[in-house]
Formats: sequence, structure tokens, C-alpha cells
Amino acid sequence: MHNSSEGTPLLGERSSSPSTPEHLLPAPSQTPTPRRRGGYQSGRRRGQRGSTALGRVSNFDPKWWVQRARYYVPITGWLPNYQASNLVVDVKAGFMVACLLIPQALSYSSLTHLPPAYGLYTALVPALVYGMLGTSRHLSMGPEALISVLTGTLVKGQLKHLYGAYSPGMPPADTVEHFSTAVASAVALLSGLFTFALGMFRLGFLDSMISESSLRGFISGTAIVIIIGQSRIMLGIAAASSVHSTPWNDFKFMLSHLDQTHVMTAIVSLGALLFLRLLRAVKSRFKATTWLQQIPDTLVVIVLTTALSWVAKLGEEHGVVIFGKVDGDLPHFRLPRVPTYADTKDIVSSAITITMIGVVESVIVAREYASRNHYAVSSNRELVALGVSNAVGSAFGAYPAFGSLSRSKLNDRAQAKSQLSGVVTASLVVASLLGLLPYLFHLPRGVLAAIISDAVISLLSATPGAVAFLFKVQAWSDLFLLLFICFCSVAASVETGILLAVIISL
Repeated sequence: MHNSSEGTPLLGERSSSPSTPEHLLPAPSQTPTPRRRGGYQSGRRRGQRGSTALGRVSNFDPKWWVQRARYYVPITGWLPNYQASNLVVDVKAGFMVACLLIPQALSYSSLTHLPPAYGLYTALVPALVYGMLGTSRHLSMGPEALISVLTGTLVKGQLKHLYGAYSPGMPPADTVEHFSTAVASAVALLSGLFTFALGMFRLGFLDSMISESSLRGFISGTAIVIIIGQSRIMLGIAAASSVHSTPWNDFKFMLSHLDQTHVMTAIVSLGALLFLRLLRAVKSRFKATTWLQQIPDTLVVIVLTTALSWVAKLGEEHGVVIFGKVDGDLPHFRLPRVPTYADTKDIVSSAITITMIGVVESVIVAREYASRNHYAVSSNRELVALGVSNAVGSAFGAYPAFGSLSRSKLNDRAQAKSQLSGVVTASLVVASLLGLLPYLFHLPRGVLAAIISDAVISLLSATPGAVAFLFKVQAWSDLFLLLFICFCSVAASVETGILLAVIISL
């Protein structure tokens, strides 16, 4: 073996070692050129290979186009090779995720100030597109709590411009709905374009841009903001008259109006929340019991409370606010646009914020479950898939959609084998749009608030451990950052919290 201490020539240099004959040295025109992935090739051969590739493209070589299609549209690669033995498992996983996704979609729509059907639209179109373009087999695409509250904050902020234009009167209800859905679709389109651009420019590494302490502080603050808003609904207290108020003001308003609590609404809603928390605790205690883990807790709560409301006539005789009649038509194609009276600058800034949070959450979840199940995902291709999913979804009434940790965890627990499980979930969303909504007429709206609260309480579960760890290792700056961003999110707004998180992380 040649010893490196004998003066091995550098790449491209002619050796001055007397042990190497001159005629064995490479000619200058044949100087080896590094390949991109290991080994070396001559400049002449590399040029020949490039011209061959160009020739294939110009001649429309089918093999070349098939390879490109498999790269940019992964379903063309895995679907032809799909094993029929995995079908039962994927259908089962898709059904289990749908049992969680459909109630969440109906619930999260209230966070966005949109009709419930738009939550299902967000669970439908982006999930179908991601099933064709995504590289993760377990990522569950659709509405997510943090993204929903960010979208709702934008919609609520833009509504003040609409109400101001009609002052001193009030805009018609149809006008308010069309304005709100237009704002949500516009921010979904911009968020999709921003995410797509990140993927095309290979900026998938930006998911690590926000520090862990900043992100934990923002998530905790946003979870508290959501709980404040949903607690008012669970107690049956009427909303404040102000269109634009801070979470802290909402909290003070709720405390000052506790005497207006609707007792029956509070009993049903808090009872549903207690049932969900107890069932979650039992599942955590008996993790080895398979049948227990597969109980769709949110679906069970919706069925039981809807039946109870119908039998006891909670809406008619006890004054409980119920779900009511909701149109369940399939979404129609409509190009998104910024509505009149809306502030384009606010929509763009919110789209950037939503993109950052959605990208961080989705890429982390995709990497986590790919690593657990021993397959590879590409961050850049994931960003492209997420971007296209949101851009297409925005034309069908969807607001921004990204990956969900809770649903992805359920998909992994159900042992999904491919992206087909997500397509099955989307198919069940279609079925719910066409046939389920009329049966939810008697569902108490406070139960939907309980489902949201249960989900965000889970987001807070990691915060005490994070605070204890930072205190133990005496990471005072990180601890202050977490608490400060959490406080600002609650005292001011979630936009303030994420803005501080990004600025400080940079």
C-alpha cells in the first residue's frame, strides 16, 4: 500500500518524486475531475455524459421522463409497485386517522372563524395532493391547532376593516362569511407559494432556524390562548363585543362574566373534556392493550354527546347551543384573491409566519417517523409537496394545512405502510361531507371546544419538563426566552410571540 508520507501528489499536480516515471503522469488535458458522488472522471468523459443526458431530454427518452416523474411525483414510483398485502393495513390506518381528523377539522374551523365545512375542505384537498407528492408515509396532512389559531387571528384582524367599512351599520352575514373565507384562502395560497419556493431553492434546512426554547415558548403561549378562548365556549359565556382584542383581555372578560355561565352547557362540555382526559390517561397506563389503544376517543365523545343532546333535547329545552344545520357540499373551484377592505400586507406577513411554523412542525414529524420506520424522506421534496398541497387547496376553500403530530402518531401506531392511508382518510372526509353532517345537528358546540382543549392540553404536556430541564442545567437565558415568549403570546398576541421567537433565534 502506498504510504501518504512519501509525497502523494495533490489532485491536478505533477509529481516531483523521482520514483514516478515522467511518461506515467497524466497529460494536462486528461487531468482527473472530481465526480459529484465519489470517484473521478475525466473532463472529456464528463462532457460526453452531459451531452448524452441532453440528448435524452431532446429526444424525449421515456426512461428519463419516468425517472423524473418518480422523483417529483412519488406516487408514480410507489403505486405501481404497491403490495396488495398492505392494502388492509393502510385502509385500517386511514380509517383510524379519519376518526380523529374529522372531529378535529370540525372543531378547528371555529378557531379560524370559518364555517365547519371549511375545516373538512382543509382536511380533503391538501391531503389528496400530498398523497401524490409527499415522501412521508406517515405524515397526516390537514388542519392543525397552531396553524388554525394563526389563521383565525388573521381573519379576526381583517374583519375589523370590513366592520369599519359598514359602520355604523353591520355587514350582512353572507358578506362576513365570503370575506372570511376569501382571507383564509388567500393566506393559504401565499403560504403554499412560500413553502414551494423554499423547497425549490433547497432550503429544507430552515426547519432548524427557530431555537427549541423559542418554539416551546410559542407553542405553550398559543396553547394557553386557545384554552382561554375555548373555556369561554365550554362555559356558555357570550363572546365580547370587540372584534379585535388581546388574549389577556379575553381572559379578563371571561373572569368578569363567570356569573353568566350556562350551567347545562358547562356540565356537558366539561364532562366531555373530563372523559377525554381520563380515556387518554387510561391509554397511557395500559399501552400494551391493543384494543384500548384503537378506541377513537374523539369520535366516541361526539357520538355519545350527540345522542344525549337529541334524547334530552338539550338545544330545544335547555338552551344549549348545538351544531345545527350545515351544508355539506363538496368544495367548488374558485381562484383565491384578496377581498376588498382586506390589508394585503397583513395577509403576506401572516403567510410568512404560518409557513415558518408549518414547515418546522411538518418536517420534524416527517423525519421522526421516517427514522422510526427506516425509510428516507427529502426535506426539500417535502416542502414542495406541502407548498403545492396548500396552493391547490386554496382554490377549493381550504385554509393553510400542514402535518399534525397527533394524527401522524396515530398513523404510525396503526402501522401504515404507504401514503395510501392518507388517501383513504381523504376519501372518508368526502363521505362525511356528503352524508355525515346532517347527523351532527344536535351536537353541542361546547363539545367541539372540549375536543380542541384536549388537543392543546397535550401540547402543554411537554412544557413543565422543558422548564425543569432548563432550570436543572442552569440554562437561564433559554429559560427566560421560553417564559418571555410564552408571556408575550398571551399578554399581546400570537403574532407577537412568533415574531419575537424568530427575531431572537436569528
